[in-house]
Amino acid sequence: MKSLILITMAMILGGCSYLKERYAKEPEIDLAKIYLQDTTPLSTTMVFVLSVKNPNKIDLNVDELSYEIQIDDKEFAKAKTDRKTKIPAGETTLVEVPLPVNFLRAIDGVTKVLAGQDVGYQVLGEAKVSGFKIPFKEKGQFNMNGLKKNAE
Repeated sequence: MKSLILITMAMILGGCSYLKERYAKEPEIDLAKIYLQDTTPLSTTMVFVLSVKNPNKIDLNVDELSYEIQIDDKEFAKAKTDRKTKIPAGETTLVEVPLPVNFLRAIDGVTKVLAGQDVGYQVLGEAKVSGFKIPFKEKGQFNMNGLKKNAE
């Protein structure tokens, strides 16, 4: 009996894996544009407009998005949006992601970037998509000199 339960569980988990691979493909995301809003002498909100392509056979419903950006292990910006967005199956939708920036918090990172020094960054958060919470985390180094070389 115990082995039958284990076999059944393995089949269920294997089936879930198969369904995930077949029907839950990762969306393709590209940066379409960035614009500023609500700018004051001490802060602004950068709005990242993302082009999100849903390669799945079902609609993706983004119910909530919370995220934080750290520069050299210090909080640079943090936000949460509960703007509901539907990304239809097989289609591409523009999604706006606001990022409030406090210039005083950003000064160290900006100074390093302008000086051509490496700046560590980390983006972490959680998206609530079609009822599921999906955590995300990206970490790396940023250097203005590298951008200049890539632009040439």
